[in-house]
Amino acid sequence: MSISKYFALAGMVNSEDVAIDPADAHVRSVRMDGSFYKGCMFGEVCWIVKPFSRDDFFRHRSDELLVFIGSDMDDPENLNAEVELWIENDKLVLNRTSIVFVPAGAAHGRIEVKNVKKPVFHYTCHLNTDTYEELPAQATAPKGTYAGSWVEKYAPVDGRLPSAPEGFLTRLLWIDSKKLPGAPYMEAVWFKTKNDTGPEAHTHDFDEFIGFIGTDPEHPEELGAEVQFYIGDEYFSMTKSCLVYIPRGVRHSPILVPKLERPIIHFSGGNGGDYKRDGSEQF
Repeated sequence: MSISKYFALAGMVNSEDVAIDPADAHVRSVRMDGSFYKGCMFGEVCWIVKPFSRDDFFRHRSDELLVFIGSDMDDPENLNAEVELWIENDKLVLNRTSIVFVPAGAAHGRIEVKNVKKPVFHYTCHLNTDTYEELPAQATAPKGTYAGSWVEKYAPVDGRLPSAPEGFLTRLLWIDSKKLPGAPYMEAVWFKTKNDTGPEAHTHDFDEFIGFIGTDPEHPEELGAEVQFYIGDEYFSMTKSCLVYIPRGVRHSPILVPKLERPIIHFSGGNGGDYKRDGSEQF
């Protein structure tokens, strides 16, 4: 069977409207759910282009990651916006590039995005389901339970950094269970140049999600680059924003970038607490 089954390109899966005000504050990019690959991890990418709010509380049956990345290449840690998000009885105020971890069942919502100076990349991922489902909820946890439920910066606890050609990456974010107890692994970077090497082919003992996202909110489906991604001995070439699902045990990589017209956002993560290749921690 063709390896294309693992790749959800922009426009392949229809996005569903979420009740935000105003509705055009989001520019949709790409979505992955069970209609694309049964049993995958739900994921959706959009650009936040103007302030919006949402007042209700809800919960999910799955652990969730909420990613907010600023779009200023010269100041990548600056969100150039302010995000207020409640998890139970704790209000998180984000003004830096950040990943928020919301455990399954935790009431969250009451979102307000303010002072949007530049578009903000936003990715939502559910680690344990291929479906987006909101269930009504009320905040019941004691204040302080989720006050620290997010991370900023690419700073693994052990200090190790994956190797990469000089000038190829801007490292943005890293989260795992060592950085935030209970959290899954995820990292995010910018690809800034072409690249014809690595990483070596490998497997994981967790399911993995991977993204390659164009950084032009006016043309969110366009990657602005060509990326070749290997699964086994085959590669899939993409020029559209794309989400990839890699079931545990499926051998994949390298990732090659033969063409790049503008930087793209790349991220990967999984439903394991720490990053491991072929059963051992390594880069």
